Amino acid sequence: MQPLHCDKPYNLDEAAARRGAPRRRRKDSRTTAYELTIRIPEEHRRHFGGKKKLTRVVFALNKKVDLRGQVKAFEEEKNAALALALEREGGGGLDAAAWAAMPFGEYAERYVDRRAGAISAATVVNERRYLEYAKATIGAIPLKELVAEDVERCVLAVPRLSREWAEKRMRRLEENRERLRREGRLKKRAPLKPPRVAGPAMQSKVLKFVREVLNDAVDREHVGRNVAKKRFLSKGFKKGRPLVDPLMEDEAGRFLEQASLLPLGMTKVAVLLLFSTGMRPEEMLALRVGTFVPAEDGGDAQVRIVAAQRAGRIEGYTKSDSSMRTVPVDRYTASVVEAWIEEKRRALGEMGLVLRSSTPLLGEAGNPWGYNSFKKRWNAFVRKAGFAGTRPYALRHTFATINLARGENIKTVSVLLGHADASYTLDLYVGFIPATTRGLANRYVGRLAPGLAGAGGGRGEE
Repeated sequence: MQPLHCDKPYNLDEAAARRGAPRRRRKDSRTTAYELTIRIPEEHRRHFGGKKKLTRVVFALNKKVDLRGQVKAFEEEKNAALALALEREGGGGLDAAAWAAMPFGEYAERYVDRRAGAISAATVVNERRYLEYAKATIGAIPLKELVAEDVERCVLAVPRLSREWAEKRMRRLEENRERLRREGRLKKRAPLKPPRVAGPAMQSKVLKFVREVLNDAVDREHVGRNVAKKRFLSKGFKKGRPLVDPLMEDEAGRFLEQASLLPLGMTKVAVLLLFSTGMRPEEMLALRVGTFVPAEDGGDAQVRIVAAQRAGRIEGYTKSDSSMRTVPVDRYTASVVEAWIEEKRRALGEMGLVLRSSTPLLGEAGNPWGYNSFKKRWNAFVRKAGFAGTRPYALRHTFATINLARGENIKTVSVLLGHADASYTLDLYVGFIPATTRGLANRYVGRLAPGLAGAGGGRGEE
């Protein structure tokens, strides 16, 4: 299916100004009105009531993030509707045998199209990338004829295909640079960075994608079993463990001291929240004023984690269902957050705006703070504080390892981190949990036979 695309947004405010007409009414006077248009190909018009085009009026604060996000949402909504209509039309008349005989590439593409409206745009982009690897290797094989060895061949081909595609992109870039040089439009010719080639991480993701597609086929009774679940595949392409790079306890203390010296601002609030709660950076950047709950009746202040930031937008869902959680905040961090909220209230008031519970906690003029901007401030801070090279994620690992080393309950730590299962937390941080085997045997025997517990190591029978 060729996806539907939106035309260049039409600025309604500019058009009204040219006509001398008043602007459209809107809730936020700072926004600009745009008309979005999607032109429907003739073969698909029957799925949209015969309409030649679809339009929508939106109001955006800026073109780079807000407008772009609304365009993407409009496209995703209509593409999902089209995919569903085509699924009903094309799939409704297919029997089980026809589904089973369908090439895997086509089946997987239908799977991605069907899910486009229910998952994030970033996930759709990633799944289409995995789909390219699958189509290039096993795409022509009928669903019912696919075997585990085919899946293995697909996964093994990932680095080679990645290298080939990267080399093609490099050649195109070089050809384009050469053309610009001949035309005198290339002033500076810096060397191109070497292309990144996919490795084990991408192989693991492609394998997972193929498994999910085949799980769907099994659930719909199009095939009898999932051949991508063979044990040798799991062993050969097991996903690597995430990098665990926590600060040691003395380092963490010095880091916290340096963070406390920062002036009141977004950097200080962000660093302290990451340090004290163990939340993910994308969760921290998605916090809104209303998700912070001040302490009451001697209890702890809390932060409700219900969203995550992706591609500069706050999405109304987290990494997983288990990631939606409430975490406590220490008194010092809570006091800094409260002071920051009051500062935001004052600054917005001077601009004639009102601080709302939906206002992003971190950001300016009602816009969320982007990850790249945060990362620049972060890098400047850790460099000055003497922790150059430390990742934001290191604070999450610091939170986990120090709490576990101090004997905090593994289940509690797992819940606060937003892990689906405490076993994952245990597996990830097992090296940082204090040894509990010392003296266990003596305690065990001592409880059963106290008289024997203190006996020395006598010899056995002669």
